[in-house]
Amino acid sequence: MSTATNNDRRLIDELKSSIAAMVDDRSRRATTGEAWLSNTDRLCQNILTTDPNDFLNWDMISRTMVVGNADFVRGELDFLKNLPDWKERWENALQESPVGHPTYYDDFPSSSGNLIHQAYHLAQFEKITGIDIGQASFVFEFGGGYGSLCRLVHRLNFKGRYVIYDLPPFSALQLFFLKMNRISSMTSSAYAGKASNGVICVSEFKHLESILADDVNMDDAVFIATWSLSETPVSLRQAILSLVKQFNAFLVAYQGCFGNIDNMGFFDEWMNTMKNIEWHRWIIEHLPNQLYRGNYYLIGKKR
Repeated sequence: MSTATNNDRRLIDELKSSIAAMVDDRSRRATTGEAWLSNTDRLCQNILTTDPNDFLNWDMISRTMVVGNADFVRGELDFLKNLPDWKERWENALQESPVGHPTYYDDFPSSSGNLIHQAYHLAQFEKITGIDIGQASFVFEFGGGYGSLCRLVHRLNFKGRYVIYDLPPFSALQLFFLKMNRISSMTSSAYAGKASNGVICVSEFKHLESILADDVNMDDAVFIATWSLSETPVSLRQAILSLVKQFNAFLVAYQGCFGNIDNMGFFDEWMNTMKNIEWHRWIIEHLPNQLYRGNYYLIGKKR
């Protein structure tokens, strides 16, 4: 076996061991919102009983985190191709990783619909704020999926500290994905407060508070939450937003409603409490929206 294969096997064993320790953890279930409890249970079952090398084809992942070859991706790819730095920057960044066995995009087969969709979010953020995400020194992503957006930011030449806060099983999957892609990553329990770069996958709120208190250059910090904050219980949203109120820039995407929560009203109230931010909000017209009263971008930068 090659060194790479041995390393991959080790990372799979680490992932399965970490998930096995979570399965009977009642505190994990108590802190998981009802909307995502069944998803985390399903993810744990998949990791323990099937091959993580194929995780992007698991039903829960493909249903909640992957857009595939959706019709709207064509327009997003066209937008990216028309950017002045497409050739020297975005085209190379969009080279998909084989980890997880992604479905490649028919009209740009070196990438995937999911990665194109995420690049479109970042391009919208950069257009509105004028910030090159690769030049930021600190990014905090709330709800990081399986780590794909984090990897994309690193492919855009990001060299700083990247923190992802998520439910424990997803933090474990993110750590697996990022390490498989040779991106320096660690759990929050392994963080010693010394390194200025690399990724920290966090699933305990007290660890998140400590890391942000120790590490953030507020003049440069970027907060990202794409369809994650808007699917979270309001009490946790408020706790998270209290930690990022001094951040420099924000990339948020959300549904108009989720369950019985009026997201439009929630984010209106948040914007009103953050008057030091120049906000831009608009409906994402090309995304399906019948169930959620529309999908929206909310992007802002400190005045």
